[in-house]
Amino acid sequence: MVRRTLTVFLFFVLLRTFALEPLTQEAARSRLAALEGLLAAKSALTDSKWQELKKIDKSISARWQEAVDAEDDEASGAKAEKVLDMEERLSQLHARRLNLAQQINTAYEEEKALRDQISQLKEMLALKDQVLDGKWLITLMPAEQKGELYLTQNGTLIDGEYKLDGGQTGNVQGIFIKGHLVLERIDSQYGRMGKLEAQLMKDQNSLKGTWYAYDIASGQPLTGALVIERPPKETPQ
Repeated sequence: MVRRTLTVFLFFVLLRTFALEPLTQEAARSRLAALEGLLAAKSALTDSKWQELKKIDKSISARWQEAVDAEDDEASGAKAEKVLDMEERLSQLHARRLNLAQQINTAYEEEKALRDQISQLKEMLALKDQVLDGKWLITLMPAEQKGELYLTQNGTLIDGEYKLDGGQTGNVQGIFIKGHLVLERIDSQYGRMGKLEAQLMKDQNSLKGTWYAYDIASGQPLTGALVIERPPKETPQ
């Protein structure tokens, strides 16, 4: 019992240590895959222990029946010897059964801890995946036209709205894959006007890239640099 308690304690200490480590997104995905693999292996091992437990239960039932049959034996000396033998075998089977039951109980505790860790990692990754949600400030070069961009991220899919200086408004739709953002700009008055492409910077608070216009007959620049940044945090008064 002391050994089982120590094993469980060390297992939980190990998991807690892992949980306290700061993880990058890539490291978190690797950790998640490792924990899911460990959980699958533990679950398979627990199932095999259940099967072994069922076999022991069948053996116990068979031994009990042998003990009952031995009581009907007419030779008292043979009966006593047979009963003692049956009792010894039953004692060994019960000891094995108790040990297996304890192992299964420990396995369930460890599996629960693993599932909790997996759930936390999935939640953390889900939050990290939604890096584009919210309000952004956009600047279009070379005219330095500024505006606001409101994005909603659903996995790799991006939707949003924009409002530029001068009263231009509209929607954006696109994708975000491995830090690369591609949006199509749909103006509320002129329809599909162009495309925005940008790369998320390491600080995850800015994107830099290029804008492209579809209207080649407008006489206006057809492309230019763009910067998308998170608004500065308001300092408390």
